[in-house]
Amino acid sequence: MSVLLKQKEPQNFTIHGVKFFKNHLTKIKCDSDVTDNPITTSEISVFMILHLYTDEMGQIRSLTKDPSVSEKKQLCISNIASEHELTYETVKKAFDSLLKRKYITEVHTSNGMHYEIVDYAKYNQLVTSNDNEKSTYWYIPLALFQEKIFGQLIKQRYHKGPILLLSLCEYFQMQLGTNRRTIEDIKLVKGERTMAYLKKALNTTAKRVRNFLTIIRNIFCFKAIDQQVKNPSKDRIARKRTFVQVCIEKFSFNLNAACFKRIDEKVERKTYAKYKKEMAARIKNARIPVKWRDSKDIEKSISRMVNISTHLHVVNKSKEMLDYTISKVADKLEELHITGQLGSIKSIGAFVNKCFTTSLQDFLKFSLQKGDRLDIGNAYYQMYGEYPPFLQK
Repeated sequence: MSVLLKQKEPQNFTIHGVKFFKNHLTKIKCDSDVTDNPITTSEISVFMILHLYTDEMGQIRSLTKDPSVSEKKQLCISNIASEHELTYETVKKAFDSLLKRKYITEVHTSNGMHYEIVDYAKYNQLVTSNDNEKSTYWYIPLALFQEKIFGQLIKQRYHKGPILLLSLCEYFQMQLGTNRRTIEDIKLVKGERTMAYLKKALNTTAKRVRNFLTIIRNIFCFKAIDQQVKNPSKDRIARKRTFVQVCIEKFSFNLNAACFKRIDEKVERKTYAKYKKEMAARIKNARIPVKWRDSKDIEKSISRMVNISTHLHVVNKSKEMLDYTISKVADKLEELHITGQLGSIKSIGAFVNKCFTTSLQDFLKFSLQKGDRLDIGNAYYQMYGEYPPFLQK
């Protein structure tokens, strides 16, 4: 790298939410602008909500986060309706339309059926690809779903409302990643939009724009910064106005501070995301049927391996350990799936956790020298005051 190029500073904050790809927004905008059967507010809203339940490969094995819901009912559309305060008829009609428009698809395996967001896995893989074709994404704040505003947008027919929300989320993600990398006060991350822009973006009147801003005020707070006072004209004879009119020309807006999170342990977080994506890709490409609860258990096992790997940095063995254990476990799953033995395992999540432990012990036994074990043990003892439990087995 040239010494004249300034190295990027680490980003301090990000939006606490779910990943959404720009390519999907581009498709939504195209389907929104057509005159023949344009995509509806409810369809866009439900598509955004579905991102709450997807994994790294875009697979949806459950439409609820409630662990008390039985396995048979996890993919019931009524879960979305009840959790997001929408009518069942609205969600069902939107869901069927998304299937027809190929935003989502049904995937049938030997273990049952699940849904998948079309091209999600492709775009996710392109994020870290070295090819010319790249994909960009941002995060939709979790608070946007928790506030349950989609019902109001659908009921009041804000056709372009969800699209504007996605554009605002993209704006704040860009601000955090490009223009405000070293910012410490998230209140300084602001933007400005004119009333003319909002009227065009929502394709509606100024009155309905103000109502829309009221609906989303707990997430995106808009404040008037440029307004014009129009007094009644004394020269008019017909339809003479008797009141003073205040016209807002421009707004300043910011994202609620609760929607941000500070990036801590950035290296460990990125490592976990990388290996979680790798494992998800191996499982999907091998067409291994994994239930939603099992997938969550697998993610916990990967997180455990990443946490242990941080203690191997002292001997530069952390990446080697993760590559070895992830590969071994994925190979084992593929082997059992091909030979038809996977169906006999009661809990794949528990089995994978055991496989990770076995693979880790194999790596520690055959890949670490005696000196390496001493260095790891000493560094761990200085930090925690005890010998590392993963080396005692």
